[in-house]
Amino acid sequence: MNSPPRATEEQTAVIDTLNQDITEINTLNQEGVQNLQETLRACGDLEQQASRLKQLVGSFRI
Repeated sequence: MNSPPRATEEQTAVIDTLNQDITEINTLNQEGVQNLQETLRACGDLEQQASRLKQLVGSFRI
């Protein structure tokens, strides 16, 4: 059976590992949010370009 100091050390190590994992998850989540924001901006830009292209093509008559 583990003595109390050893058990405490093991618990501390597990908590440290969990804290590192949570920090990494938070970092990845923030990067995901930034990527999503960039994607939304790019979609808005693409929508504007498509609208402009439709307008330009619509000006041609055969």
